[in-house]
Amino acid sequence: MEELRIKIGKMTCVNCSNAIERACKKIDGVKDVSVSYVNSSGVFLLEDQEKRKDIIAKIKNLGFEILEDEQSLNAYKAKKHLELRKNLLLSIVLSVIIMYFEMFVKSSFSQNIQMALSFFGIFYCGRDFFSHAFLGLKSKNLDMNTLVALGTLSAFVYSFLVYLQIFKEEDLYFSGAMMIISFVLLGKYLESKAKFKAQDYQRILENIDTKKTKILLEDESIKEISSSFVKSGDVLLVKEGESIVADGVVLLGSAELDMSFLNGEFLPVLKKEGDEVQAGGVVLNGALRIKANKKAIDSTLEQIKNIVFEAGNIKSPLANLADQISKYFVGGIIFFAFLVFIFWVVKADLNTAFLHACAVLLISCPCALGLATPVALVVASANAAKNFILIKNPAALEKLALVKYAFFDKTGTLTKENLSIFKHNLSKDDFDKLCQIESLSSHPIAKALHKDQIFDLKGEGRVIVGSGIKYKEDSDIYLAGSAQFLYENEIDTKESDIFFDTFKEYIRVYFAKNKKCLGGVLLSNALKEGAKELVLNLKGQNLKTFILSGDHVKNVEKIAKELQIDEFYAQLKSEEKLHIIQKFEKTLFVGDGINDAAALSAASVSMSFSKANELAKKTGDFILIKDDLSAIFKCFKLAKKTRSIIKLNLFWAFIYNVLCIPVAAGFIPFITLSPHIAALAMCFSSVTVVLNSLRLKRI
Repeated sequence: MEELRIKIGKMTCVNCSNAIERACKKIDGVKDVSVSYVNSSGVFLLEDQEKRKDIIAKIKNLGFEILEDEQSLNAYKAKKHLELRKNLLLSIVLSVIIMYFEMFVKSSFSQNIQMALSFFGIFYCGRDFFSHAFLGLKSKNLDMNTLVALGTLSAFVYSFLVYLQIFKEEDLYFSGAMMIISFVLLGKYLESKAKFKAQDYQRILENIDTKKTKILLEDESIKEISSSFVKSGDVLLVKEGESIVADGVVLLGSAELDMSFLNGEFLPVLKKEGDEVQAGGVVLNGALRIKANKKAIDSTLEQIKNIVFEAGNIKSPLANLADQISKYFVGGIIFFAFLVFIFWVVKADLNTAFLHACAVLLISCPCALGLATPVALVVASANAAKNFILIKNPAALEKLALVKYAFFDKTGTLTKENLSIFKHNLSKDDFDKLCQIESLSSHPIAKALHKDQIFDLKGEGRVIVGSGIKYKEDSDIYLAGSAQFLYENEIDTKESDIFFDTFKEYIRVYFAKNKKCLGGVLLSNALKEGAKELVLNLKGQNLKTFILSGDHVKNVEKIAKELQIDEFYAQLKSEEKLHIIQKFEKTLFVGDGINDAAALSAASVSMSFSKANELAKKTGDFILIKDDLSAIFKCFKLAKKTRSIIKLNLFWAFIYNVLCIPVAAGFIPFITLSPHIAALAMCFSSVTVVLNSLRLKRI
């Protein structure tokens, strides 16, 4: 089996992705298809690569575009957004001009102007609707474009027939046809604006990877090559500040690595001869000689890239309600308009039949339906921005209101990113001396003690990788580090251990002078302000809470008990977090590390912080600009109000159609609704939806 991944342009709604899936599944040799409207991407499982041509041909025949790479996708989105804005502005200007001539200038010249301007505006500004409708009809895929095209075309054709005096009517409805285009373009523009800042997983992942690395050749010479050409058996030379580009085993040297890419924890991991290392790790101090046991393309880093891509293409069980209903609504309206036409042809005349059928199409035009969701989401997004919350995926607001399970990363999410001093048993002078000596190291533990202060030390110090610091000043020798470090230097720590053992769950730093242990410092990974209130609030909303962490069991257990978290999982890898999330539906995940990216993608709703890793920020649906957990309360409040507004909008849109369509069809005695009035009624429906959505400003 072969997997084909492609980027697809010109998808305008969920129905587009569904149409591609249905059409491609019918091709012989295509075993499975998953097309994501949100990600503008498709994944195809093929018997062989020869089917690639058939897939591409089918997608193009449906009226969609194949994009070569991520850059072309971003450029395409920007181009289409600008094009949409220009068409919207032009259609509004033309609608106003046509309405002016229709209402205030009664002459043959006025009719000529109305006809010419509407013809240009409808078929230029609304060209995408007509092209999609035509191609949709060819593939038996009816969507909103179909109804927009038919309604607009009906109004224009009817007005044109009146213009030619085939129908003996006084009123022209060119403005109504033009107004349909304007309102639908407004809905599409608002939707485009809300989605334009959507995350782009693969591009961000590519930026994480290093482009070049140094390898040791058989003649002991060093050569710099592109990381993509690293193969199994190559010997890599990695020094301080450089990244590891392939999974392998340490042949020589020792170093502390920043492995947050894999475990999400800020504390570095000591790697020495014989230890396995993974691509993506950054050497903080020391140097390593590594034998690659995989090609760079098969590394852990590349696997995570795949995980993120696949997670982003998993179909949500909650489909967009408006698009789902419109799939049946459109076909039903077209069939009903046809029946109305036949009914009035038999009962009255062709003129009356055309008028009523046109009115049905116009009054049921899904402008209100199309605006119901995007306008509410745009207003909600603006409100969130005022509260320092960036909503990158506004559609997630609907899903957040339905969340039942809340998952949290630990470090950087529930707890502070940096360690803090909990307790110590040192004298003031000894404590100050320890802080001064720790300034020699960039280790997170050392930073917690010296707090980035620079001290003018008179002696000489040396960082012992993975152990601590040895410092000599005059005739005094100081040691700062782990208990094992002091044991190796024949220093007894029993007295200090009595103090430390009272607080078993904290990080220890021992301090010795001239072979005597002076005591030490306890460091804690403190909870963020508002963490307890957050968990309590979520439980009050009947949400079950979890911690998913790469940290050790004891550390995670301590935080879980302190916060009264329902369940916790520790020492998890990126893919393990993903698998846990996938076992549940209606999930929220809050994380800040690269290792959280896959879980963030797979969750129904995801949140991260502005200070988080770039990949986590790009993957999250919500970005909390301030490192304030109370903002999550505001997200939930806004989400519930937004969902309520959207439901009310949709209710109005459909009730409006239920009440008005029979009137437009001429089935209500003593009431006749012309296409002109039908167009106005449609506009009223759209304005009502917009005004209702503006209520979200007041939250």
